[in-house]
Amino acid sequence: MAVDVSRRKFVQGSAAVGGGLAIGGPLSALAANTAQGAAPTAAGYGKLFPTAEIETGEKFLALPRGFRYRLINKAGDPMRDGNPTPGIFDGMGAFKGPKNTTVLIRNHENRSRPGEVTVPVPTGKRYDPNVEVRGGNTKLVVGADRKLQEIFGVLGGTHTNCAGGETPWGTWISCEEIFNYGANSNSPSGGVPHGYAFEIPADATKAVTPQPIVDAGRFAREAVAWLDGALYQTEDRGDACLYRFVPAKQPKEYGDLADFGGELQALVVKGQPNFDANLAEPGMTYEIEWVTLDEPNPLADTLRQEAQSKGAAIFDRTEGAWATKSRVYFDCTTGGEAQLGQLWEIDPDKNGTDKLKLIFESDDAGVLENPDNVNVVPATGDVFLQEDSAGEQFVRGVTPQGRIYDFAKGLLTGSEFCGGCFSADGKTFFVNHQGERLAAGETPETQPIENRGLTFAIWGPWDVRGA
Repeated sequence: MAVDVSRRKFVQGSAAVGGGLAIGGPLSALAANTAQGAAPTAAGYGKLFPTAEIETGEKFLALPRGFRYRLINKAGDPMRDGNPTPGIFDGMGAFKGPKNTTVLIRNHENRSRPGEVTVPVPTGKRYDPNVEVRGGNTKLVVGADRKLQEIFGVLGGTHTNCAGGETPWGTWISCEEIFNYGANSNSPSGGVPHGYAFEIPADATKAVTPQPIVDAGRFAREAVAWLDGALYQTEDRGDACLYRFVPAKQPKEYGDLADFGGELQALVVKGQPNFDANLAEPGMTYEIEWVTLDEPNPLADTLRQEAQSKGAAIFDRTEGAWATKSRVYFDCTTGGEAQLGQLWEIDPDKNGTDKLKLIFESDDAGVLENPDNVNVVPATGDVFLQEDSAGEQFVRGVTPQGRIYDFAKGLLTGSEFCGGCFSADGKTFFVNHQGERLAAGETPETQPIENRGLTFAIWGPWDVRGA
């Protein structure tokens, strides 16, 4: 999306709205601090130091003092059925399992490209029978000792499984970041349609039968967040819209979202049709409404065209999403004047008009660069942002007072951080390095470790953080 170079920069825009920044959630104060000339950085958990993995001594991560980690799984490791763990790790959810275990449901963002390892499921359980469609999800069971107990393919035959979201009824929603008809086909006659969300129960003991949530929409998906009877949905496009799916009935268990049907809606800023989010003023709050879309399941990639024909706001690559008890947060990875990222908040007001607020816009890559996945630290309410940038890769934290800090830095690989989530007890942070596809002549077992997808368990003094 084109950027208006005459637009006021972050500090100017924030100062213009003054004290109106106090409302919101854990991110709101960041813009206020910057407007007042305060340094936006926080002590956080302290300076980062190269930290040895607990088993091997390999230094994959730089972390604050007092934090430890274990590499619990890497691409190429054998799974329950003997097949190698697929690569291209991405979004992930964590759930309480039996006997003090944690269940992780992890996306694999395979895009039908050379060097990808298929997510293996029985032939009859594949969504798309085309063997070049290699994406899906694996289920990992992690013990109380933070060691992997089991891993297997739980969803297969899907395409470009990027991010997703957890539900309160114990399922993971896995989203396809693609709109096509199979392996690189854009023709309706080319094969099976892709661009859907799929639900996976955390207690699955084998591969599930894939069932797309058709009424939730077909588009290039990224993440979802459930709050107060609606599934909020992001779209990884430069001219993206922000959607929500309102089921006809309140879901209570796996399968209800697909079975119940409902309405797909798009966000509209009141009085500003096709509001350009790149031109928004940080700190400003906008009243919003929702327009219902007539065709949630189009044959061509036209959903956002319909939405924008009805006045929907236009965002620059909406990606991560997370819901608290009262707010939905989402980011735009390349949003804003400097294209370094924006953080937004939706306040679904039960007693009045819903509100949209631009919490923060980065104009300094050293502070925040291209945020992608989003999650919240249970012990502090801090927001963890996992960057997907061209240079060094960080997990950044934002405090409830609105100050930002570095929590983790990748040392061995330049692959993005993704899939951040906490165990149900809030004691363990799970996060991935995405990894790369196999090079010519490589096998899953011979791929260098710095190029593999990696999943870490990180623990430490979560409740001991400086201002």
